[in-house]
Amino acid sequence: MNCLDLAAIGLHVASLHSRAGYNDVNPGVYLESQCGIVVGVYDNSYRKASVQIAWRGEPDKLPLFIEAGAVTGYPGHDVEVYAMGGVRLGPLRIGAVPHVPGLNRTTMVHAMVQFRL
Repeated sequence: MNCLDLAAIGLHVASLHSRAGYNDVNPGVYLESQCGIVVGVYDNSYRKASVQIAWRGEPDKLPLFIEAGAVTGYPGHDVEVYAMGGVRLGPLRIGAVPHVPGLNRTTMVHAMVQFRL
């Protein structure tokens, strides 16, 4: 396994937030390497461009994933850390980022579509 080899291409699609007033349409694209490094860009909840870098783990025998990383484009932080856990449903990935006081302002559920290479 080589961390520079591409394993998947994904699309950021949409989000639902626990509070009103956020942008729920979040188009973007990401690349995932063979060792789980994710790099992407998307239109965030504040209608600003975000750049992300993260690590994603997906066990072979369970339809789950975890992701931890850093992202730009949110108010109050030049770079914000995040952690997401979710479920894989074929090419669809549904992940949740919990509200953490002092870090983010809302719980968010995010939809992505991923295509393995």
